[in-house]
Amino acid sequence: MWNALVMNDRVYGAAASVRRVIVSSVLVSMWCSLHAQSTADTLRLNEVVVVAPRLVGLNIGARSQVVDSAAFARHRTADLGALLTNESSIFIKSYGLGSLATTAFRGGSANHTAVLWNGFNIGSPMNGLLDLSLVPVLAANDMRIEHGGATALWGSGAVGGTIHLNNLPRFGRGPYVEVGTSVGSFGDRRQQVSASLGHARWSASVALYHTAARNDFGYAVDGRDAVRRQENAQLEQRGALMQVHHQLNAAQRVSIGYWYQFSDRGIPPTLQQVSSTAEQRDESHRLTAAWQYTARRSMVHVRSAWFQEGLQWLPFGDTAVDSRSRTAIGEAEWRFRPGRGHLFIAGLNATHAAARSGGYTDAPQQLRTALFGAYTYTARNERWSASASARQERMDMRFVPFTANIGAQIRLLPGTQLKASASKLYRVPTFNELYWVPGGVRDLLPESGHGAEVGLALDRKIGRASVKGEVTTYSRTMDQWIIWLPGPAYWSPQNVLQVWSRGVEAGAEVGVPVGRSKITCAVNTDHVVSTNQRAKSSDDASVDKQLIYTPMYSGRGRIGVQHGRFSAACIAMYTGYRYTSTDNRSFLEPFTVANAWLAYALRTGKRGSLTVDVQCNNLFDARYQVIADRPMPLRHYRVGVRYQFGER
Repeated sequence: MWNALVMNDRVYGAAASVRRVIVSSVLVSMWCSLHAQSTADTLRLNEVVVVAPRLVGLNIGARSQVVDSAAFARHRTADLGALLTNESSIFIKSYGLGSLATTAFRGGSANHTAVLWNGFNIGSPMNGLLDLSLVPVLAANDMRIEHGGATALWGSGAVGGTIHLNNLPRFGRGPYVEVGTSVGSFGDRRQQVSASLGHARWSASVALYHTAARNDFGYAVDGRDAVRRQENAQLEQRGALMQVHHQLNAAQRVSIGYWYQFSDRGIPPTLQQVSSTAEQRDESHRLTAAWQYTARRSMVHVRSAWFQEGLQWLPFGDTAVDSRSRTAIGEAEWRFRPGRGHLFIAGLNATHAAARSGGYTDAPQQLRTALFGAYTYTARNERWSASASARQERMDMRFVPFTANIGAQIRLLPGTQLKASASKLYRVPTFNELYWVPGGVRDLLPESGHGAEVGLALDRKIGRASVKGEVTTYSRTMDQWIIWLPGPAYWSPQNVLQVWSRGVEAGAEVGVPVGRSKITCAVNTDHVVSTNQRAKSSDDASVDKQLIYTPMYSGRGRIGVQHGRFSAACIAMYTGYRYTSTDNRSFLEPFTVANAWLAYALRTGKRGSLTVDVQCNNLFDARYQVIADRPMPLRHYRVGVRYQFGER
């Protein structure tokens, strides 16, 4: 079973990319040609700073969520999977504490969520996904979640939604230092240190982190009181991040980012296995660079990225299976504002990926080029706005489905907006689906489909209370959905499914000041129906049945209190039935998990603070599984101390 998971969800891939020289040459030539232009009509320095990279925020009419500073604080030492589980409506398919974690966004597969770091998709070219348990929250100081399809903006895979992880500059904010450590149940130990310096023209930051845990938690067996200990689940992870932004002059800015990470973890046995000695080691290098030139009515943004990822799989603790991949990305974007409220965008993207693995007979490579454009309009009174975007991609000399998106939003009443959007979507096959031996099919077609959503959002003050809320209904159909099916001798991917996903998302948050305190209450619910509409065979019982591991109902509630230096929050999460067979005859029981968090901040000097926090997860000792035969821990704790100096 685990080998199948590795083939579909875990192999990260490898081989040398030959496109880096080409990308570098393009960057140098565009630098030279644009550097010679006059800067007499440029904007002033403080107007040049872009608060978000690339096309973030251009998907008008779609639902989006900005992760606030309080959520960052509660999960400062956690991974991205834990943050999304507690703070978003995305269902995270977790294989256990410290193990593989992937998304099921709006009824899509793990391949249907794009995770972007500084504007670049960091999903594996081999399996098309990202293990969220390997992404520390420390990797970004700004996070935005965009719901719905946006492949016209972000390319292949942005079908269910997009997660943006950005490192924004801190120009003019002076020095900032943060040192934190925490200890918790099951031998959990975490250390982090970060420092940044922001002057008028420079912004630089560096961060180091380390995590280790035995993960030998106890879990119930078959609903009995007997408790078994998790084995071979140890984890160690370390990494470093660096960001540098430099304002060359009033018109130009350059940025460089680097992220290194290494992870070594054991793969625990399932409930059906007696033991396991398997081990997995992941190592990645991610490097990005960008140059921005701003004039009075236009802007040119040239950026590139180089990613190298390696995975070493040791199924029996000695013999290793190595996989490596390299991806080089170059992109140029031009923005033009002909008049107030109008914005035109045109761009070109080139992505080259190469991989090497024991599962391939050769070293496959893939070259994808894309031409994209967008237009947005905002009325003078800012009562309404609209956008349209389109993208045409070419992969290995073949055109993939044309994709486009349109959206609009209008203010009906003060603080109330009506939103709507529609999109055409696609996902290209991954290296594993094309080249895995045995089973890969080299003539697989890209997945393609269309989706639409309508929503109503509220954001206003009612008396002393601040009220936010949004209700969204959506529908999406994907054709040529790729699924791995068993054959006479081995599993193989096929374009056989047509999946219809539809549902309703609803959320509300109320903040009320009470004396010197502030109380915040938030709730969100999700109803997702994602069904197969096409039979795989004559006796297929999956038609009109819910996709496996896609809960039809889920919800979250949070109540938080802040009083002076003290803050507290309690989060309760409900997850409904998840079917484990395509005919929906077998399933996992619903469960509710509650987590609590307390913190006290003590001022140390004029610019320093010392924060002590305590967290209790699974407060009521719920016994549950997110994935079949993968146990989750009972009640467990974590205590942390964090020192901060300067303005964040």
